[in-house]
Amino acid sequence: MYTVGRTAELTGVPTGTLRKWEQRYGVVVPQRSPGNYRLYDDDAVRRLSVMRTLVDAGWTAQEAARHVTEDVAAAEAELPRPEVATLDSRVEELVACAADFDVPRLERLLAQSLVDRDLVTEVDEWLLPALVRLGKAWQRGEVSVAGEHFVTGALHRRLGWVFQSLPGADPAAPRVVVGLARGSRHELGVLAFALVLRSRGVGVTYLGGDLPLEAWVATVELLAPAAVVLAAPTVEDLPAVREAAAALAPLAPVLLGGAHQDGVDGPERLGHLAGAAAADLASRLLA
Repeated sequence: MYTVGRTAELTGVPTGTLRKWEQRYGVVVPQRSPGNYRLYDDDAVRRLSVMRTLVDAGWTAQEAARHVTEDVAAAEAELPRPEVATLDSRVEELVACAADFDVPRLERLLAQSLVDRDLVTEVDEWLLPALVRLGKAWQRGEVSVAGEHFVTGALHRRLGWVFQSLPGADPAAPRVVVGLARGSRHELGVLAFALVLRSRGVGVTYLGGDLPLEAWVATVELLAPAAVVLAAPTVEDLPAVREAAAALAPLAPVLLGGAHQDGVDGPERLGHLAGAAAADLASRLLA
C-alpha cells in the first residue's frame, strides 16, 4: 500500500491531479489508514500509470478514464508500440499459427529459427517484430487470447532451450542479472536479450518475470554484477520498474529496455533493438 505522495512518485501523476482523477472520474478508490490517510494498492498504481500515459498521448482525461475503468488492459493495448520494419515472412507465418493453432507448422517454424543463424538478426528482425505483430493481431480480434498464449508459450520454451544449449561463460567473465520487476510477466524480450548476451560470452543470471523488489535487492547484493537489466514491456509495469531501478541503482549499473523504457528516469536506456543492444553491452563489458 502506498501513500498519496509515494503513489505520485511511482506514477508521475501530481497529487492534485491524482485526487481530481479519483474524485471526478472514479479511476481509483483508495483505502484508508487508521489515521484516515489515503492508501493506494498496486492495482490503483497501475491504473493511474495507464491513465497518465493515455493523457500524455493526447487523450482527454474523460476519455482516458472511461477506457481505464472499463478495461485497463484494453486501454493499455490502445497505446502505440515501437515497431521494427522487417521483410521476414516468418512474422506473418507465426501469426497464422496463432490464428489456426497449427502445431506442426509452428514446430517447423521454430525448428528453423534461432539455430545456425546470427542471433542478433533473429531477435531484431524476426522475433520481436513478430511479437509486436502478434499483439496487434490479438487487439484486432484476428487471434484469440488462447492462440496468442499458444504461440508465446512455444516461443518461451524454444528460447529457454537455446539459452541452455549455449556453453556457459568463463568464470572470470563479467556477470549481468536480467529479469522483470514484480507484477511484470512479458518475459520474451528480456529472455531474448539474455540469450544474445550469453551467446557473446557474458555470464548471465536470468531471473525471469514478476520478481519481488526484496528478492531483486538481495540477489544483486549477493552477486555484485557488472550490470542489471530490467524492462518495461507495458505501461502497467512502470511503477514497479521505477521502484526497482531506484533501489538497485546504488548497487550496480541499471539498464532498461522494453516498449515503455522512456517512462523511467535514471537507468541507461537500451533502445528498441534488443539483440543489437545486448551485443553492444557484451562488447563493452568484455573490452
